[in-house]
Amino acid sequence: MQPAVPRRRFLSSAAAGWASTAALTAAAELGRARTVSIFHTTDLHGRILPTSTYEGLDDVGGLARCATCIRQWRKESPHSITVDVGDVVQGTPVSSRRGGQLMIELFNRLGYDAWTLGNHDFDWGPEKLETLLAHSTAPVLTANITRGDAVPGNFAGAWQAVKPWTVREVGGFRIGLVGLITPGLPFWLSPETLGGTAPLDPLAVLARAVAEVRGERVDAVVVMGHMGWRFNDDYANPVRTLLKDVKGVDVYLAGHSHQNQPSWMMNGVLCSQASYHGIHCGRIDLTFDLDTRKLVDRKAFTLLMDDRFAPDPMVLDLARNDLQAADADLARQVATVARLIPGKGRGSGLANLLCACLAGALERRKVAVDGVFHGTFGSGDLHPGPLTVADCWRIIPYENMLVTAEVTAAELLQIVAEDAEVRDSDRTLWPFEVVAGADGKPAHLRLQGAEVPAAKRLTIAFNSYDAQSGGRRLMRTRGILSAPDAKRRTTPVDTRSALIDGLLDRGTVS
Repeated sequence: MQPAVPRRRFLSSAAAGWASTAALTAAAELGRARTVSIFHTTDLHGRILPTSTYEGLDDVGGLARCATCIRQWRKESPHSITVDVGDVVQGTPVSSRRGGQLMIELFNRLGYDAWTLGNHDFDWGPEKLETLLAHSTAPVLTANITRGDAVPGNFAGAWQAVKPWTVREVGGFRIGLVGLITPGLPFWLSPETLGGTAPLDPLAVLARAVAEVRGERVDAVVVMGHMGWRFNDDYANPVRTLLKDVKGVDVYLAGHSHQNQPSWMMNGVLCSQASYHGIHCGRIDLTFDLDTRKLVDRKAFTLLMDDRFAPDPMVLDLARNDLQAADADLARQVATVARLIPGKGRGSGLANLLCACLAGALERRKVAVDGVFHGTFGSGDLHPGPLTVADCWRIIPYENMLVTAEVTAAELLQIVAEDAEVRDSDRTLWPFEVVAGADGKPAHLRLQGAEVPAAKRLTIAFNSYDAQSGGRRLMRTRGILSAPDAKRRTTPVDTRSALIDGLLDRGTVS
């Protein structure tokens, strides 16, 4: 049962709704109303073709279906804007083939008016991101980042594409668009991967950006924030705080948290989030009174991109060569699994195989390590039979680089103990044996049966995400690896390529 709503507040809300509806109806009857629509996608992650939801619903989503929906909507609402709220390129072989350029080419051809940087758009390093920025015909709206002393609007080179805000005139009305990125960047991405980019406090930046764009005599302000819906704000998604403290925002388009939240109100701001992977496409309708120019109505909804929407022919045609090449690569066999390899829990066969492949990739580059600390991302068992590149994408869905650091055995025990508190983690310290004390906590390390002295320094490999804190779950680890004595180094080895090369070397795994 929902809590009772105070009668005074109920009447006030109802009166506000009736007033809005009455104003809209009156304007429409007099021919004085005009609706400007905003079509939005987010967290596409390189998905072009239909995919599956996290819950297992198949044959939904993909940019090709969103494009069909957007074309239909444009016919219904000729005064429109199309935007994306970030995490555009990372996530599929077809997008990664040319460093994400295919997705930006599709945005250009589909006439996107703006897009926002997401955290995963940095995953492939600054050079590839700069190439994407240079190819984008639409402005890339991200107000709360800095590069050295420069801020958006003052960047040089390809970064000139990144602006804090822009104004689009549509149907005679001026719509201000402001972009933001999650402040969680440094807890996931290494300084080398970020290439000198750092996030700024989104609250202070948004207040300034809204004031600036309001100064341009806009009729509405829309914030595109790669920060999304949560039950409660967290370090990466401070949406409630933003919309409570910053005035003058009419619409907030959310991303990052992979939620389908078609419409909710927060502190007088209409909010909407269109899930992920193009599984939903979102639409905002802003209705203005043509005489007074006042915004008299706001509506938001999302639509499931199921088989009602055929994939857009232009998208398929432009992506055809990349799709075919990606399919061929995914089908390539890299090894044969001789017998079932368990993939569940710390020290599983899959975890040990993965760590051994990562160590081998570093060794081929003349980087010697004593061990690897890595998990399996919950990909499950490997069953007997052929193992393909597609399986390697399932085992390692992210593009993380390998980081090496020198730590003492005592510090390594602290790292293992911290991870032991992380729910559902199966990170494995290979090839060591972790011995628990009487309290059940990690107390000693053994290697080949011999105890490792607490003061002994060891070179250990981590993936770059875990080294940065694993999303603030490994803050003690971050501190240990950041110490000068650790001599932390980001290598040019990415974990998926290391796995593929290691399996090719083995041929048969068991």
